[in-house]
Amino acid sequence: MRHDPPISQLARQTMWLLFSACALSLPAQTITQTMVLQPGQNAVFLEVTPGDTNVADVFSDPAITSVWQPRVRTSTVAFIDNSNSPPFNTAGWQVYIPTNLPASINNDLYTVSANTPYIVNVAGSNNVTLSISGRPSVQASPFVTDGFTLRGFPVDPANPPTFQSFFQSSTAQNNGGAGPLTPIYQLNSPSGQWELANATNLMARDVAYWVYTTGASIYMAPLTVSCPIGGGLDFGLQAFELDLSLYNTTSNLMNVTVTDLGGLPRPLVYQAVTNAATQVTGWVPLGQGVTTNVPAGGITLLRLGIQRSQIVGGTYTTVLAVSDGNGTLLRVPVTAQASPYPQAGLWVGNITVNGVAETYNNLTNTTAVSQPFVMRAMLHVTPTGATRFLREVIEMLQNAVTTTNGGVVTTVQPAQTVLLTDNSMLSQFTGVVLRDGTPVGRRISTAAFDFDPPGGTNFLTMTGNFGVGNTVGVTFTLSPTTPTNPFLHRYNPEHDNLDALYQPLSTNVPPEVYTVTRQIAFKFTATDPSGVTPTDYGANEIGGTYSETLTGLHRNPLVVSGTFHLVHSLTEPYLNVNQ
Repeated sequence: MRHDPPISQLARQTMWLLFSACALSLPAQTITQTMVLQPGQNAVFLEVTPGDTNVADVFSDPAITSVWQPRVRTSTVAFIDNSNSPPFNTAGWQVYIPTNLPASINNDLYTVSANTPYIVNVAGSNNVTLSISGRPSVQASPFVTDGFTLRGFPVDPANPPTFQSFFQSSTAQNNGGAGPLTPIYQLNSPSGQWELANATNLMARDVAYWVYTTGASIYMAPLTVSCPIGGGLDFGLQAFELDLSLYNTTSNLMNVTVTDLGGLPRPLVYQAVTNAATQVTGWVPLGQGVTTNVPAGGITLLRLGIQRSQIVGGTYTTVLAVSDGNGTLLRVPVTAQASPYPQAGLWVGNITVNGVAETYNNLTNTTAVSQPFVMRAMLHVTPTGATRFLREVIEMLQNAVTTTNGGVVTTVQPAQTVLLTDNSMLSQFTGVVLRDGTPVGRRISTAAFDFDPPGGTNFLTMTGNFGVGNTVGVTFTLSPTTPTNPFLHRYNPEHDNLDALYQPLSTNVPPEVYTVTRQIAFKFTATDPSGVTPTDYGANEIGGTYSETLTGLHRNPLVVSGTFHLVHSLTEPYLNVNQ
């Protein structure tokens, strides 16, 4: 059986995509790309990366006799429209042929990926329906410079544009709007010829066209979308906010609609002006979608956030459809992970003391101060909900654990960060930042709270439960020997609790250094008193009211009050590896 290279036969074979649609598999970051292929050669553009990328599994229909993918630059139009040209150089293509055919000995195409064109040869007289489920991508790919590229485009099948309108703003394909269009070839089904596309012809999704590009170009569409990393929005386990960049390459204002194609729950939010008079911004549920303006030739950053407290099952995935209403439709995959212990980890923030009780006439009710006092606070929450009050913590790296079996190295446990409050454990780990070329740990501490930590742990266990509506508290003392006791002076004999012979004072002599006790409470409120509106209040940021009673500094207890705001800085759920 003869299997000709595809392009040499394109001029006498017919390709037509009778049906092309994308149905969402909900809820997921995948779509199902469905294509109906006719007998002969079909130029298709795969917009998804399947979970199983094996080319034999993706193109498994028995009627498919070969799959070709271009791998070299082509620069001569004769390769496209001249049916009398000699056989195309097969070295310029990767090929897959079913292994039950002798020609499969030439196979060098093994996997498929998103945003890639393929020539699929179908034998027999019946249509073949392909349904390929996978993750879409908005990663831009470069065109061949001063040559032809086989490429598909993010066309809206419900509102297909003409070639002229789609490439109107492209410098490389339409001289920046001045025209004319560079040569673009599409397959004409009735004639079986690849012919020069008319500027008024409608484009189709999932179809690959030969497009000539003048100079260098990564043009995607009149509306282009980009993500911080890769071809989608990946919040991972820790990111709470990511920007979806919307680029308008046209000379007209563009109304862009972003639609969440997933089902419930919908934990995505977006940042918007919530008070037109004051221009205050806040987070608004994305729901099923939002429409925003993108200026002509400009960029709009749509800041999206994830509310992990609404994620069910630990992982959230969806697909966003981004449309300009004029023929462009892009699909952006979204992923996010939620810890099984959503509040576990390190919380760091500030306490703003703005009230002090007057000891001479009001011992408990605080009055406002003229100048608030700010203190840093650090709390750590364990998977069981226990809350620790920290005075310092060091972030280190626990190296990956690997094993070797038959020369194959397998990772048993990946590298991960650890939080240490026990300084004796530092030598067991590696630093997480470089200082003068040496990896060192990252130390986080507070000068506002000191105590004598039991067993060198640098933390105290608090009472109560962490979370909105709850209160956590802790009481600790500064003993007469604590270095930061305000009454203690190491070199002044009148402030050391020792007599003239440096012996402890007798019991009938008033002490020179007093014991100071601090009783602290954090009450978490339903909204942040400072007016901060985080993406997921209670999960990534939290606030409330602060109160403290100090005894030992004055003959009467001193009471202060204020507010606090904490940020979920690190999600490591344990201290000292397993505490």
